[in-house]
Amino acid sequence: MKRKLQVILTEDSWTTLDAIVKEANLDFQSGTINMSDVVNEILLTAKIDVRALQIKHTNVRRSLRNLASKKDIDIDLAIKSLMELKAAGQRRQAKTQLAMKGAEL
Repeated sequence: MKRKLQVILTEDSWTTLDAIVKEANLDFQSGTINMSDVVNEILLTAKIDVRALQIKHTNVRRSLRNLASKKDIDIDLAIKSLMELKAAGQRRQAKTQLAMKGAEL
């Protein structure tokens, strides 16, 4: 059974997906490969770093509210840890963007 899902891609993701589809179809005369084929293959073969994904999408304010509601917690240490997580996510995102720009050249 096939299912449909509408996904919103970032500009960088769209560019990458489009490049993969073009590369897959280059000199491929026995059929065609569309974007859905590529996305399905990526999902089936990808090894997602869930922890890195969580760090990338951590909402510092929400995390602080959750921590503030708990008892017996070192607020200074919690704030420091959250800021390190946020910085790590920003560094990883910047590194990914640089790698993608390098691949386009």
